[in-house]
Amino acid sequence: MGLLSGIGVILFVLTRFIQIPVQFYQPINLGLVAAPVLIWFVVVWWRERLVPQPRRRLIPVIFVTVLAANAIAIPILDQVFQVQDWLSLESAINRIIGYTFTVGMVQELTKYLVLRLIIEPQHLRIRLDAAAYGFAAALGYATIVNLDFAINTNAAPSIMAFRVFDITSMNVAASLIVAYGLAEVRFNRQPQPLLLSATVALGALVTGVSIPIRAGLTNAGISVLATASLTSPLGGFLFSIVILVGVSVATAFLFNAAEREDREKVAEDKWD
Repeated sequence: MGLLSGIGVILFVLTRFIQIPVQFYQPINLGLVAAPVLIWFVVVWWRERLVPQPRRRLIPVIFVTVLAANAIAIPILDQVFQVQDWLSLESAINRIIGYTFTVGMVQELTKYLVLRLIIEPQHLRIRLDAAAYGFAAALGYATIVNLDFAINTNAAPSIMAFRVFDITSMNVAASLIVAYGLAEVRFNRQPQPLLLSATVALGALVTGVSIPIRAGLTNAGISVLATASLTSPLGGFLFSIVILVGVSVATAFLFNAAEREDREKVAEDKWD
């Protein structure tokens, strides 16, 4: 994610001095859509295959999430809920609620169902396996959303780079929350009955809050009532960084606390 944000910053700075011809926008934007997956292959998958027991379901998770998002999730949002036609005109609170129960819930339920389908219990050997697979699902879903935007618009590459980071970071943040729920259900001896449902709902809420606030900041204003604009992406970009870092730190704390609790219980059992 750091490399992805760096690409956005570099493009934003370069385009202040270099004018990219409009006919090159689409090819560059398609390359930017592919950038998160390519970076993931180099940084994550290549290193993963070198360890004695790699996580073998990472690529299937990405592939199936791409198919599910393209065939089910995006058509439901575009053709059934039609969020683009009415939510952008609502008040701030209504937009947050609306995006949570439409985009957020469809997005997180799609990724969650893919993980339940692909990741059987034996593939979660440690808690962080859930985070790795959740990240893969987020990457697959974000790729389809970004591809849809790149095909249907002709945004400048600097705008597209920030857009790719925004959508990817929002999906990663929400998926890390759901991953914690999956890990607790798998490894906690006495998991809370509604914990997994709560993490899916919280992931949806992160999406519901992020979309309107990021849109308001992208408009270079402080109001979240304004509709999205492509003129000033820095505010939304910085907000996405805050959301990603905040959720990452919080979930890292929860994962570490759960691991520490497990170690203490094992030590108590041995002592007994």
